[in-house]
Amino acid sequence: MQLRAVDLDRTGFRSALGRFASSVNVISMWDEEGGPIGMTATAFSSVSDDPLLVLICVNRATRTYGHITRGGRFGVNILGSAAVSISNHCARPGSDKGLAPEWLATDAGWSSPALKDALAFLDCTVDSDTSAGTHAILVGRVTGVGIATHGEPLLYFGGRYQQLRPEVQYRSPLPLPIAWDGGDPAVLAAVAS
Repeated sequence: MQLRAVDLDRTGFRSALGRFASSVNVISMWDEEGGPIGMTATAFSSVSDDPLLVLICVNRATRTYGHITRGGRFGVNILGSAAVSISNHCARPGSDKGLAPEWLATDAGWSSPALKDALAFLDCTVDSDTSAGTHAILVGRVTGVGIATHGEPLLYFGGRYQQLRPEVQYRSPLPLPIAWDGGDPAVLAAVAS
């Protein structure tokens, strides 16, 4: 593996971001008619645990942005590996992204729609809306939390879905610093193993 420079343009930028492994999330909200809808997003992050804040990034030209800003609320559904079809449904640009009733949790009393099979759910009110290029950085104050008892995360890397490989074992890093005086390399190899 060797790092190399690429063109400083949209293609190079997007290629670099494709090397960032991220969780797959459905941002959920209500539409104007009170129907539950969702948008697949990887642009999500925690911000603070005092107060409880998270952020999402949404293109300001989308209907999703309008729904969130009109309603003042959104939910973050952190998806598990079994939710690929829901992610695909909510990822199609310009299409109906209604959330099927059988996908929804109905007994928790959250203000935003929650997916019953999510690994975790964060119910949020919009705390701030900052313009950043084509997108808005929406900071949400967390007003409710849901956690699943089991499941593996759905990840996105290199332009496709991925799953964890828990069987991979990593060697412990070498203690630093290692002093080597240029002597016998076999001694260094014995120290390093």
